Amino acid sequence: MGQSQQEGKEASGGPLGSIVWKAMTMGSTLLATRVATTVASKTWKVATGKSVPVKGDYDNERTRDVVAYTALSAMVLAATKVAAERKAAEYYRDSTGHLPKHLIETKLTKKEKKAHKKLEKARKKAGQKADQLAS
Repeated sequence: MGQSQQEGKEASGGPLGSIVWKAMTMGSTLLATRVATTVASKTWKVATGKSVPVKGDYDNERTRDVVAYTALSAMVLAATKVAAERKAAEYYRDSTGHLPKHLIETKLTKKEKKAHKKLEKARKKAGQKADQLAS
């Protein structure tokens, strides 16, 4: 195997890099879930003074409280998961010198390309309107 082929293989991460990335992603997701659950529960307790509503306890819990807590916990979970995955990717990049292959080789669908073009067109139009208002 030539040196350029070996460098290409190292840059892609190889099978070991893929396994390491999957383990890091799984670990960061589990940690994010644990942190998010704790944060959401404590936030709920401080904000309402009540214990966390239990899904299925129809006699004691109001539907509004169950829905509000579910929304709060989902929002906190999504934010912590994104933050944890970004930190894991940053650590992986600092350790290996490149991002995981999964994050590098993202191909856009036709729908995503169309949405991107539409967004760029709207930004350009908004910029032109701002220039007109400024002058």
